[in-house]
Amino acid sequence: MMLFVFWMSGNSLSIYTIMFTSQLAIAPFKAFFNVNTAFEPFEYKNLNLLLPKLLYLACSSISIAMALYKFGNMGIIPVQPADWAGLFNTRIPVESS
Repeated sequence: MMLFVFWMSGNSLSIYTIMFTSQLAIAPFKAFFNVNTAFEPFEYKNLNLLLPKLLYLACSSISIAMALYKFGNMGIIPVQPADWAGLFNTRIPVESS
C-alpha cells in the first residue's frame, strides 16, 4: 500500500509528499532495530533464521534507497552539481583587456 501512495504522490514539493516519503524512509530504520522482535515467534522452532533476517534487512534497505531517490528527485537532497555551486570560489581574472 505504501508503495502505491509513494508512486501516486509524484515529485512535487508538498507537505503530503514529504510526509509520505518520510514515513517510507523512517519505517525501514525502525525495522532495522526491531529485526529480532519481528522474528521472535520463530526463534523457538529450531529454524535457521539468518537468511530470512538478511532478506528482511535487504528489503528494508531497498525501501530506504527508494525514499532517498525520491528525496533527490524532489530536490531536498543535494545531488546535482548546481546544488553545490555556492561552495565554489569565483574565479578572479589575473588580467583584463
